[in-house]
Amino acid sequence: MNRKILETKDLSFSYEEGRMALNHLSVEIYEKEKIAVLGANGAGKSTFFLNLNGVREPEEGEIFLYGNRIDRKNRRELIKNVGIVFQDADSQIIASTVKAEVAFGPLNMKLPRQEVEERTINALERLDLQAYAERPPHYLSGGEKKRVSIADILAMDSPIIIFDEPTASLDPVNADMLEKILEELEQEGKTILLSTHDVDFAYRFADRVLVFCEGKLIADRKPENIFRDEKILKRANLKKPVLVEVYEMLKQKNLLQKKTPQKNPLQEKLLSKEPLQESVRTEEEEHYPRTLAEIEALL
Repeated sequence: MNRKILETKDLSFSYEEGRMALNHLSVEIYEKEKIAVLGANGAGKSTFFLNLNGVREPEEGEIFLYGNRIDRKNRRELIKNVGIVFQDADSQIIASTVKAEVAFGPLNMKLPRQEVEERTINALERLDLQAYAERPPHYLSGGEKKRVSIADILAMDSPIIIFDEPTASLDPVNADMLEKILEELEQEGKTILLSTHDVDFAYRFADRVLVFCEGKLIADRKPENIFRDEKILKRANLKKPVLVEVYEMLKQKNLLQKKTPQKNPLQEKLLSKEPLQESVRTEEEEHYPRTLAEIEALL
């Protein structure tokens, strides 16, 4: 098993008295995981991310990075190791040119000038931003700004990268580019957390899903186990991905010619203690297809 890289214990945070944005969250995050964080607007996803990144300080509970407890003295370690791409790119962009914006993070890390230059150029190339290097970022389109904000974090080379609604403001071409970047980050061994309202994207991307509702973590499971749980979907106001709906329809109409592979649920680690999370079953559970090719293979 990969080592634990980040952990929260009984994490709580509120913006105003009487309304808990986060309510005693306990989560363990491991190296190289791909985690989708789902939930309705106001469920606590962005607040959770801001606490993990050190932008916000929890009112109660603890955060551990590589096993070390985070406090005010070492909070910069979170900023250094946990990069975040904000949902609103304008809130992240501060420099006068795209190149200066992308270089800002590495410069702040006090890296050698040559390494800053190399990281900046590499990030610009990966996001296809070379032609925009000397342009003011605030005059770019929403999708272009989003690409700049992603390049910001790539240049910092953080081991943990958070994307808050990364597909917002992206057209299909840029959305495909984002998925390619995510695949590259996975190959590089990065730990990735992202929030999204696009359940189809979450289903094909994540190997683990956290579901938030009213500041609480109500489910922590593999994607196929989340999206076939009607109680979880209803409580969190989530839809089923199209692939799940297609597979269940074909199965109901007895149109599948081959049995789906089985997975042993004892291999799953269910971390949340919320009542809606089922205990580990002793019987084998059905593995849902994650791609069209898998469904076609069953026809």
